[in-house]
Amino acid sequence: MNDQIETLKSLLKTAINSPSWFVDEWFKPVIERLEAAEAQVRQLKTARHIDEWHEDHGDALWWTFPIEESPYCGNPLDSEWPGYHTHWTPIVVPEIAMEVINLPGEETE
Repeated sequence: MNDQIETLKSLLKTAINSPSWFVDEWFKPVIERLEAAEAQVRQLKTARHIDEWHEDHGDALWWTFPIEESPYCGNPLDSEWPGYHTHWTPIVVPEIAMEVINLPGEETE
């Protein structure tokens, strides 16, 4: 992603009649947001050791390494807890699209 941004910045610097620092400043918030999003994705994808889990984290996906089976979904306090999973990742709940859902019999505009 950064290569694409640097290419775009370079093109803009040659296309506009302004100092190059203007383009850099204009892109700064975009780059900061991208870096923050990348860091958040890395954090969500990084498996944490069981010692880092607390009941406040709630249910999670539990893994064994090397990965040879699907993760267990739940938490160590569950009565069905298998007991051999060593690492966990948080469950990411998808956001619902902000589209209007038409129920059967409703008219669409």
